[in-house]
Amino acid sequence: MELSSGSSSSSKYGGRKVCDCGLPAKIFKSKTARNPHRKFFRCELYKEGGNAHCKFFRWVDEEEVKGWPRQALVEAQVEINEKNRMISQLKSTIMELRDDLEKHQLEMSSKNVEMETTVYRQRIVITGLTGLLVCAIGAIVFG
Repeated sequence: MELSSGSSSSSKYGGRKVCDCGLPAKIFKSKTARNPHRKFFRCELYKEGGNAHCKFFRWVDEEEVKGWPRQALVEAQVEINEKNRMISQLKSTIMELRDDLEKHQLEMSSKNVEMETTVYRQRIVITGLTGLLVCAIGAIVFG
């Protein structure tokens, strides 16, 4: 449903958009892949079988915005840009924290291996000393 803009000297009366033939323009929703769900104004007689009608067509989001609504849109865009900047900073911070966490996990893993090695060696020494102590006591007692 690719529609093109025809002659459009549209105006608004009482807050309603009026097409070139003087009828109130209706709002429709696009069903095309190029503009999915995008709203547009169209003459209510557009594509009426055999009737003479205007070819009025205008995208809703391309209407000229003046006064305070325009200022509200500008302010909203500034806020959106600021939030996008904050999101970008937070994503960067998250990546840095993940990198730090991985480094600390590697350090802890390496320290854990060192501690396990130390404990193993201490057990061997204690086992050897216990054997020597048993031999010494046996030599004293049975001597």
